Amino acid sequence: MQLSTLPMEELMPILSAQMESGGRATLVVTGNSMYPTFRHRSDAVNLIPVDRPLKKGDLILYRRKNGRYILHRIVTKPKNGRFFCTGDNQWELERVTDGQVLALVDGFVRGGKACPEHDRRYRAWVAVWIWLRPVRRPILALGKAFGRLRRKLKRRK
Repeated sequence: MQLSTLPMEELMPILSAQMESGGRATLVVTGNSMYPTFRHRSDAVNLIPVDRPLKKGDLILYRRKNGRYILHRIVTKPKNGRFFCTGDNQWELERVTDGQVLALVDGFVRGGKACPEHDRRYRAWVAVWIWLRPVRRPILALGKAFGRLRRKLKRRK
């Protein structure tokens, strides 16, 4: 069985062991909460143990109180040790504490090409997308509408 097909409850101990031994773990992104930055079952992220203070823009893997594992971005970091995170395809904030954070993303793989977390183009995208968070809802709705229109026009040809 491939690791990417395991439920997170079974996969997380394997990923944790890999990171604890000094390595990094690669996780295929599932779901659409991080779209357009990451595509469902197409892109993968490299996870490392949290080895530095977290900051705005960092992508983290954390566990919600209900037990679900979530990969979201820190969009604000108050001084009290809590973060506010959201997916790149979302606009509502979720409060996350240090104790919930399991790993930090230090890069990703798209189309077979690796991109480090500190890549200038990626960091610029992150900064702009965080800045646009208050207006993401209409931006994403407009993108979906254009996508539907494009598919409709393509079918007519």
